[in-house]
Amino acid sequence: MPGESVVITGIGVVSSIGLDGSSFWRSCLEGRSGAVRLDSAWITETGLSTQIAAPVRGFDPVAAGIPAKQVGLLDRVSWFALAAAHQALTDAGLGTEPAGPRGETLVTTGVPPSRLATIVGTGIGGISTVESSHAAWRGTRSKNSVKRYSLPMLIPNAPAGQVAIRFGARGECKAVCTACAAGTMAIGDAWRLIRTGEADVVLAGGTEGFAEDEDAYGLMGFERLKTMSTRNEDPSRASRPFDLKRDGFVLGEGAAMLVLERAGHARSRGARPYAAVSGYASNCDATSMMQPDETGAGIVSLIRSALASAGLDPSDVRHVSAHGTSTVVNDRTEAKALRLLLGGRLDDVPVTALKSMTGHAIGASGPLETAAAALSIREGVLAPTINYEFPDPECDVDVVTRPRHVRPEVVLKLSYGFGGHNACLVLTPA
Repeated sequence: MPGESVVITGIGVVSSIGLDGSSFWRSCLEGRSGAVRLDSAWITETGLSTQIAAPVRGFDPVAAGIPAKQVGLLDRVSWFALAAAHQALTDAGLGTEPAGPRGETLVTTGVPPSRLATIVGTGIGGISTVESSHAAWRGTRSKNSVKRYSLPMLIPNAPAGQVAIRFGARGECKAVCTACAAGTMAIGDAWRLIRTGEADVVLAGGTEGFAEDEDAYGLMGFERLKTMSTRNEDPSRASRPFDLKRDGFVLGEGAAMLVLERAGHARSRGARPYAAVSGYASNCDATSMMQPDETGAGIVSLIRSALASAGLDPSDVRHVSAHGTSTVVNDRTEAKALRLLLGGRLDDVPVTALKSMTGHAIGASGPLETAAAALSIREGVLAPTINYEFPDPECDVDVVTRPRHVRPEVVLKLSYGFGGHNACLVLTPA
């Protein structure tokens, strides 16, 4: 029904610190970093200043439920999305059954196909396929050297389309490509879709798959922008959100997919929600392709709108899951905006920055952080921000540095992306 509350009932995760939701959450509470030093020739022999990242390792797409015949027809970005989506459906108690004799597509039980929607965010899409197919074409000048399905493998809507096809979701299906805000916006759009009554259940989240691509092209691109840490000798301590000695972010990858559904639909099938998505807003700085509006005014306006959509105001905020990239400008701008919004109350509002562990997974970062925030609400504990050793006086916030046992009543999940894209979710207990 239009206007009905929206709850999170399933969580699926593929990340540098865990290949499923439970291992991911355990690593979050233990404060484990996924950052490692990369050793490919493209890293060591080309003079890249940044030689670290937080890649997904040990992932087996077939073991994750992807049919063996399809593995070679999918980019890593789709592998991760499909695996996380399957986990999320299973976690939510929504079963799947083979739709045909070969079992390459499924039907999701417990929801009519037309009432199941799919929204997946990605900042980069299938860049690994772009690199390999373009290199083959230029190197041989023969179309026969290029995978026949390269184009549908690399397009940014491939993960959304593949998830919908695999799980028989015939409701709205779309991709959100707003850089580092993409996954959070996908969840926000899912909230809107359910609130308007257009879907009962939505598979929503984000995916990224290029932290360890074969020629380090993605890493090189960010390095050219001088946004990344060069703490190569100590990768696990390189991502340091809000810390005075931070020197840039660590590139991550992976996926997080959530099952969002009408609260009434969840109750009718006996599902146990993690949390409710009670509000959402997005806006744009319209200032710079790369830099945030350093006044913080856009973020303040964003949060006010998100809280208003939930029938709340700034005095209700009890926890902030920050974007917290570990870059000087982002962290200081975010801290400034929170101070402008909350004033002295900010001293009593704990702030976490998951990228200290996962690295910056671009379009997947917001959903990974939303998953952690939802788990914090249900489990009553906030995951720490690691590597926070030297407080930056210009980031005057209460950074959580060890697991803190508190069940926050109102949580803000913030994300910002290149192009000035800003997004804020409001999470509350279900």
